[in-house]
Amino acid sequence: MGGVDLPRPAAQAVAPLLPHEMEHIRKVYDDDLAGKKHASIITPREDAQMFRTPDKHGVPCECIIELYELLWRWGHRNPKGRGFAENFGFSIPDTMVIVKGRPYAWYFISKKDGSLLRKSEGHISLSALEKKIAKEPAEGSKETAKNTCCAVWMPMASQFPEARCHTPYADFLSVQGFQKFVMQLRDTHSGILQAFVDPHSVSNFLVRTVEFRRQTSLCLRTNRSLLASGKGSLFDRCATFEGWEGLSSSSSRYRNHRHPHMEDLILAASETLNRRAEQERVRQMLFLGPHQHVALHFKVTSDHQLFFIFASIVSEKDVILQIRPQLLMGDPCMTEELPGAALLPGGTNRKAAPFEAPACYTAARGPSPEEEEEAKKASSQREGSLPPIERSGRLGSGKTPRQRPLSDRRPMADDGAILPRMGYAKPVIPDVPYTVLDPPRTVEDYAYHAVETNSLDMGLKRPLIAPTSARAAEMET
Repeated sequence: MGGVDLPRPAAQAVAPLLPHEMEHIRKVYDDDLAGKKHASIITPREDAQMFRTPDKHGVPCECIIELYELLWRWGHRNPKGRGFAENFGFSIPDTMVIVKGRPYAWYFISKKDGSLLRKSEGHISLSALEKKIAKEPAEGSKETAKNTCCAVWMPMASQFPEARCHTPYADFLSVQGFQKFVMQLRDTHSGILQAFVDPHSVSNFLVRTVEFRRQTSLCLRTNRSLLASGKGSLFDRCATFEGWEGLSSSSSRYRNHRHPHMEDLILAASETLNRRAEQERVRQMLFLGPHQHVALHFKVTSDHQLFFIFASIVSEKDVILQIRPQLLMGDPCMTEELPGAALLPGGTNRKAAPFEAPACYTAARGPSPEEEEEAKKASSQREGSLPPIERSGRLGSGKTPRQRPLSDRRPMADDGAILPRMGYAKPVIPDVPYTVLDPPRTVEDYAYHAVETNSLDMGLKRPLIAPTSARAAEMET
């Protein structure tokens, strides 16, 4: 998987933000910042209450089940004979679609050629899925089986209330929890049962990508608890985007020394999948509104394989908050030309053209011809011999090095010779509107300035704008 090089789609030109759009984005950022007091999730008091009530840690998280059908068709339309992961850069775990309490489809990756397949209707059963993913741990301990996650339940996303599941919350299932969940399935259950993908780290994580104005943003959310031996319930140790924000930490970059290419691969796979969803008109099929967006979720395993987990529907507010770094770097204040850039040494794109350095920097670049000649004489001496002893002019015949006079020294170069060469002249800096003189330090100086020259306050710094009362006092005097 590490050798997969998935090219990213060509970037498309995007119209600049209109004034009302910029105002809407600023309002979203200001409201989010004002709502979080003292760097808390909600408020310090409500955060403490949330940590004490584990039953409220779940947040609505629904998946788009139609996207698995799209991936299956996409894989079969590919004329190449390689596997799905080799062609598209990612794979999917075993996923069974449940519609109104009954199995509808089962998607899996073939072990023979790596292609994405769908089981026939006669081979779809919950018992077969239980044998496949709900296996007892190797240790055989009941306590280990109770604390080990083997499957994930994700409810179905739909604009029609009758087609949705009775609960919008996801759930992480152990072996015993999976068996109990299958026995309690009813007609109001619609969603997916998916095999849990073990992450490459000690804590569970999930990578979410969203697209806004043809810009793709990435958000990595890592659970704060250890997956295997952490404290708390199974949901608290596994939840990322499925649970309360306080259970995990977020980052806008995915960096790992074991697979440094993975961030580019995730962005490329996300952009390619978004282009495909546009061609298949997924938004129109789901009846999404203008302020609703599709978010893609990925995970990386310990053997450096990228898995697509699920797709969800998020609000435009969440998308704007996630894509904030890209919007800030695309702001006109970051892209337009900076007036007076010549006053910032090295702060412009036009650097100094390659030319011979000024005379004051010639000696710093390398030795002078005299020094090179002396170095050659020293190197030509017999190896192991001592250098000749040089005495002062009074004691020996050696000549003392004579210092050059001040008039013979090289003048310092003008500052304009080492500044970046701009296409316009250096801006004129006006002089300050005052001069500063030393105040009298002794009685004699005070008498000289105050009595003889009457210039005690002449040249001292004065405010440019004086209050009305002070100005009236001066006019009266």
